[in-house]
Amino acid sequence: MKIIFLLLLIIVPLVMAYAALRFKPIRWVFHVLAILCFYSAATVIASDVYATNAHMTTFTTEIHHFLLNGWFLIPAAYLGVYIPYMLWIRLFTEKN
Repeated sequence: MKIIFLLLLIIVPLVMAYAALRFKPIRWVFHVLAILCFYSAATVIASDVYATNAHMTTFTTEIHHFLLNGWFLIPAAYLGVYIPYMLWIRLFTEKN
């Protein structure tokens, strides 16, 4: 399973980079989606940290509760492939 995740982490950003280089408007879609995912993940983290502080609990299980939240996992997964995508785009479009 770890090998599949590693391969997907390599293949998906490359496919995204190919699509972005081939169809320029899709870059805008990838960027907007990344911004929305960033704010979604940040909101989940902030609300869980606030809830933990409001209940005066600082147990590790309470703080890491957001890692099981789907509203965090899905945006974070996209950001996990978006960052390598940006690196690939930068590598393919950089002019010397």
